[in-house]
Amino acid sequence: MIDSVLPKEIANRGWLDVPGVRRYYQAGNSICAYCGSTMERVDRLRRGFFSSQLSKFGWRISLTLFCLAFAILVVALLAAKIHSIDLSSLLLGVALATLCVVLLFLFRFLNLANEQHQQADSALDITETSLLESEERFRQMADNIQEIFWMIDAETRKTLYVNLAYETITGRPRAVLKEDPLAYEEIIHSDDRVQVLFKLEEATRTGDFDQRFRIVVPSGEARWVWVRGFPVRDGKGRIRRLVGTALDITTQKQAEEDVARNLALAESAWSEADAMRKATLALTQDLRMDNVLDTLLQSLLELVPYESAQILLLESDSRLFLAREAPNSDVAKQVARNPLTFNAADFPLLRRVLIGQTGLLLSDTQREEEWRALKGCGQPRSWLCVPLVASHQTLGLLSLGHSAPGSFTQEHLRLAKLVAIPAAAAIQNARLYECAKIFGTELKKSASDLEEAQSALQRLQSGRPS
Repeated sequence: MIDSVLPKEIANRGWLDVPGVRRYYQAGNSICAYCGSTMERVDRLRRGFFSSQLSKFGWRISLTLFCLAFAILVVALLAAKIHSIDLSSLLLGVALATLCVVLLFLFRFLNLANEQHQQADSALDITETSLLESEERFRQMADNIQEIFWMIDAETRKTLYVNLAYETITGRPRAVLKEDPLAYEEIIHSDDRVQVLFKLEEATRTGDFDQRFRIVVPSGEARWVWVRGFPVRDGKGRIRRLVGTALDITTQKQAEEDVARNLALAESAWSEADAMRKATLALTQDLRMDNVLDTLLQSLLELVPYESAQILLLESDSRLFLAREAPNSDVAKQVARNPLTFNAADFPLLRRVLIGQTGLLLSDTQREEEWRALKGCGQPRSWLCVPLVASHQTLGLLSLGHSAPGSFTQEHLRLAKLVAIPAAAAIQNARLYECAKIFGTELKKSASDLEEAQSALQRLQSGRPS
């Protein structure tokens, strides 16, 4: 009975708080029926009954033999005193009397044994009926719960029992486990199987098993289960069986994954917003064009993992010049002195971005027939390009490249578009600032020339005779 066999294990491990285990614990003698205690109790009943009958039988045999020996002794004494009696006749009479006594004893013993056997059969029938009723109650309980109740042999790890929930959760019939008691190993997901079987082997020695892992149903769908087990020990403290529950936690696991994914998205959005805030702040802090272009490439690198980048600004409707390049190569050093110029008509993809004012992503440039590499800008395998648009006017293009195909994703294209918005505004402001500086310089020069002219006129007037 589980009340006497497992109370310490259940109490120490908090099993009464696990769904379904309290019901198994309250099942009482029914679990023992599956643990093999049915036959053990019947055997104990048989041994106890027949041991008591054998003790009574031995006492009666001893008494009978004593009486027989006493009778023979009396007859022998009488034969020694009465010589007129024929000794052979006397011995024959004694033998017949002894035989009668023995037959009478055997008859009574067989009759008594038959009555006791009938009583034993009746007692055993009552016991077996009670155990069968208890077993039926356990089956009714086990077959109407949502958790799998399982039992395996600790030495061989072979399945001894699973309830009907096994078929509902795994999608496989229990008959398979009767043919192959180790078939449950095959339903464990291949990525989790080695770890789970190792922990199960360890549990046959320690008695502790608590794992969450995936199983694969016949349709190929993966489900998550939470399996817990505890030991059933014999009188010597050795672990004979592992008994436990398996709960389908697929819905709970999906909810946990959804929460984790939403948290990751929230963290990513926060990081993206922070990076955009820093980029916008950095682009608007300095109105000098050189600083704006350098800040743009540096801010973009924090969001998009490019290996090469070019900022192409428009001179005319289709004429582009290389305003800045990263990393700082020999070509980039010559840009400031002699900027490279390109005709967008010679590059169909660049022209498409300029006209459509939309971004473009190529996972592998070698698979694109219209791809043309910019002269002196390398041969990227993965490439994306976004326009720099401010006040509905295209100011230029932002080109990013990577040597490995498939390095850029749609997410990278989206981030590049977001950075291009404040970048275009910063470039437009830098141009206005440069125009203002030029106008201010010219205005200052004009004012200086006017002052010199006024001074010369005054000198000329002061030198005339009155």
